[in-house]
Amino acid sequence: MSSKTVVDAGSAKQRKPGRATNKPAPGTMPKRVVSYVLGLNILAAGIVLNTRSGLGAAYAFSNISSLSFGTATALIYLVLVVLELVLLRKPEPAVLLQIPFSFAFGIVVDVYDALFPRWSLSLAGQFVLLAVAILCTATGVTLSVRANFVVAPPDGTVQTISRVSGRDYGLVKNVFDLTMMGVTVVMCLSTGSPFYGLGIGTVLSALLNGRIIRLLEMALDRHTALGQH
Repeated sequence: MSSKTVVDAGSAKQRKPGRATNKPAPGTMPKRVVSYVLGLNILAAGIVLNTRSGLGAAYAFSNISSLSFGTATALIYLVLVVLELVLLRKPEPAVLLQIPFSFAFGIVVDVYDALFPRWSLSLAGQFVLLAVAILCTATGVTLSVRANFVVAPPDGTVQTISRVSGRDYGLVKNVFDLTMMGVTVVMCLSTGSPFYGLGIGTVLSALLNGRIIRLLEMALDRHTALGQH
């Protein structure tokens, strides 16, 4: 990957509204750092809150392997980094930096997993928590990507596929999430394990994350354009 990073989807002519790009977010470096750190923490919190909703979150690998949620997340991220390298056909620096990122983010996920209790919620409460989790996940992705630093491997993979295929980021994100859900089903079937974390929450997350990211990107782009006038 070049110094423009994996998010560069090509020329301005190729970009569409709502496509996540690594165009640096307006502002000074400190603002970008704050956006990045805040985004990654919101993303990690959203991932953990999704599991706490009790409506289904794809964390089968953690249960099957008996690894901590953060460790399992880091290992899956490393597999995605390999996939990015295969798609790009060369070891671009911004992708290679996702390797240490994966280990660090796994630790952050474990911290939030330890901090958040396992609430006993009504069905309505579960859906409210799921909505918060989905919003947190989408917000975390948007803020961290716009900061133009190292992205989380799932987002890097989506960006790489979007870049290589020329498809809209939000659409690729939806397809990617549904594919990961399918991988979870295959993993559970092949190991004879229960369908850990698969439910309405998994489906809603897969269908809504990409759309919310797209809306947030468009809103932030509009806000930036207004601020420049």
